[in-house]
Amino acid sequence: MDRLQHLTALATIAVLTAGVGCGDKKPRPPVVEERVAAVPVDTQALASFCDAHWPERGAQGARAFTGPATRTKGDAPPAGRWRWVNFWATWCAPCLEEMPLLARWRDGLAKEGKPLTLELWSVDEDEGALARRARSGLPGVVRHVKSPEALAAYLSEIGLNPDSALPIQMLVDPDGQLRCVRVGSVRADNWGTVRAVLGL
Repeated sequence: MDRLQHLTALATIAVLTAGVGCGDKKPRPPVVEERVAAVPVDTQALASFCDAHWPERGAQGARAFTGPATRTKGDAPPAGRWRWVNFWATWCAPCLEEMPLLARWRDGLAKEGKPLTLELWSVDEDEGALARRARSGLPGVVRHVKSPEALAAYLSEIGLNPDSALPIQMLVDPDGQLRCVRVGSVRADNWGTVRAVLGL
């Protein structure tokens, strides 16, 4: 082996063994791009049940759910489960009538392995009326919207009519993305569609 071949061989060995056995230098693990999989939903069910819906995270207008301003700061919702956000008021008869149905749906979904948090966001301006109703029992986590104007501003922000009548339903997926807004009450015969929306 002549001198040039010898030097070439040494250089090749140096390249192949670079970073091996160098004490404090450890080989870096490969970079893995983190991807968050979108929560699958039934797009036909969304379209039939919701007045506004976002089937995919990247869909136009899709956004994380923030909700309107509230009077008090509530606890963070449980991670990894769907949230049913219901905007209501003590003076809204249809709101009160549908609450037992919402509670039954929540309980039924839990039995099917699809736990759901029911959140009742009151727009009552009379704090006493809300407190009295809460003492008599409400089937979900109660939040108090700062004012009807705060709800109207939020509806406008997400592209809905700010004058929409109560009740208003919003479905938020386990990743915190707003997927569905329904303006108006729900009925018992919506159960199958709700199950489909949630992937059952």
